[in-house]
Amino acid sequence: MFRKVHLWLGIGLALLIVPITLTGLVLVFDDEIDEVLNPSFYATTGTAVARPADEYMQGASEAVGGRAAMLRWPNGEGRPVTVMVRLQPPPSAVERKLDGERGTNRSGRPEGQAGNRRPPSRLVYLDPPTGAVLGIRDFRNSLIGQVHVFHENLMVPEYSGRAIVGWTGVALLLLSLTGLVLWLPRNARLVRAFAWRRGPTMSINLHHLAGFWISIPLGLMALTGIVLAFPPQASAVLNAFDTPQPPVRRTGADPLMPHPALTAERALEIGKDAAEPETPRMLAVPSITTRAWRLEVEAPDGTRHLISIDDATGQTTLEQPPRRGDVIGTWMRRVHDGRSHGPIWATLAGLCGVLPTLLAITGVLMWLRKRRNKAALRGGTSALTNSRLMSAESA
Repeated sequence: MFRKVHLWLGIGLALLIVPITLTGLVLVFDDEIDEVLNPSFYATTGTAVARPADEYMQGASEAVGGRAAMLRWPNGEGRPVTVMVRLQPPPSAVERKLDGERGTNRSGRPEGQAGNRRPPSRLVYLDPPTGAVLGIRDFRNSLIGQVHVFHENLMVPEYSGRAIVGWTGVALLLLSLTGLVLWLPRNARLVRAFAWRRGPTMSINLHHLAGFWISIPLGLMALTGIVLAFPPQASAVLNAFDTPQPPVRRTGADPLMPHPALTAERALEIGKDAAEPETPRMLAVPSITTRAWRLEVEAPDGTRHLISIDDATGQTTLEQPPRRGDVIGTWMRRVHDGRSHGPIWATLAGLCGVLPTLLAITGVLMWLRKRRNKAALRGGTSALTNSRLMSAESA
């Protein structure tokens, strides 16, 4: 049974598993790849974040012709400051809204309903010491952005692409577990299972050895991918034994406050005083719904949390602390990201991206050879039908 499950899941879903895992490989090293493809975006003149937050946001807004919505400080030494700028809607769109006409989004849903996409935006890269603009782009339509979209939902979100990726992750988890079972030698000589010569052909040996060494990391990556693909269901399971909390409404698509009372720098100062000695990582402009600045800070142990700064009063509030299940979910996201647990895990995550292609190729070769051998036996020929090869491919 394990062999048939392993065989038909692998062959039946290879055309999904291979591109999903290869795009995962790209995303593990997306910063390095992006820096090679767009060196000007990362041509900083130093590491000091020397300009006020308002100057970064104003410079980005003027460069794009929109409104700064979010500021992120450098995520590493020598990295740029980035500002997400929302584009101003065209006059025709404003007129339609004034007339009460409702448009539709890419999913075919009326604007304002569930599933509506975030407003169009541009990502602006700034030099930390000077605030000079290094580059502007639509990240979602860049090469790395498109790889992100494919890995998340196969570029077909309106056709349950995210769910397809999630169920492919379930299949990959089953492949890892059944492969581990099939790797165990039948004659209980465990030491022999680690040897290269499991069979007479290179494809058999590659499949057995590479499959064993990557099975546990690959299974973990598949499991974390399942959690990310089905967030409501995963959250319900992870928090099943915790105290229920009201759902948090996402406000990322809400219009920004037209004239906040606090400046970005003042909101940052208030938030830093409340969070000291934690390091600021992100500052979001208040929306007309929240009417509060949101500051993400990072503790010395690497954990992050959000502080809300009321725009009218300056009062700070630590946003609802995560439940234990949400903490586990955040850890799973960091594991799946591949970059948050040091170079060893990053290397293993990269191998989880490339080795499924090798296993798919060697697995198909083994299957085709076995079919050919069986056909030769039925026809009474002896080509490639020795008992050692047949038993090795069944091991």
